[in-house]
Amino acid sequence: MIRKAGRGPVARAAARRSVEERRARERRQRTHDVLAAARALFVKKGYDGATMADIAAASGFAIGTLYELFPSKDTILLGLLEDRVDQLLGRLRDVAAREGADPARQIADIVRTHLGFFREDPALLRLTLTAWTGSDFTVRRDLGERIDRKHREYLALVLPVFERGVRGRVFARRPPMRMAVALTGLINALIRRWVREPGLDLAAEGEGLLEIFFDGIRAAGRRRTMS
Repeated sequence: MIRKAGRGPVARAAARRSVEERRARERRQRTHDVLAAARALFVKKGYDGATMADIAAASGFAIGTLYELFPSKDTILLGLLEDRVDQLLGRLRDVAAREGADPARQIADIVRTHLGFFREDPALLRLTLTAWTGSDFTVRRDLGERIDRKHREYLALVLPVFERGVRGRVFARRPPMRMAVALTGLINALIRRWVREPGLDLAAEGEGLLEIFFDGIRAAGRRRTMS
């Protein structure tokens, strides 16, 4: 009797990788489905009004499956925000990666892309800030740490644009990181103001931000004084 040879170690390893990749794809899809359902429910019912049971039903999963993906409603909110920020960073990378582009035009396009992105989905931003005030310290700490990491990613993608602008004498010879931090601070302050004032024309205010950032606020001919 001839026995069939079993699969070798290479084949077994490939099979394991295939299973792991399939499970990872399924988990990503489930996560996406939960976040989409949760966002719609949060907007419709409010963060406090939507329950984990509501989210499970809307996403088509058993409550136990939902808790395996997200242990709490707060973690779903964190996931929603992080997913949205990743989408923003993806768009900004496309702008920052344009080779041969004028650095000043790139910076202007980054600002316009950033503000335009938030104009597409103001409900999620306002929802996040509202829910933040009612979250416990652990959630606020986790969100803060995640936002800090994303902020560093943001600085890393705009920094080369400023460096190229300084080398090409498009920008003044100032530390590029200082410029990047100043720009992101202005953008974030404008977005927070827009959240508080829904009627604010974000696009027009963004153009004003760019004008001040590039031209400064000192009147022409005025001597610089730091005292």
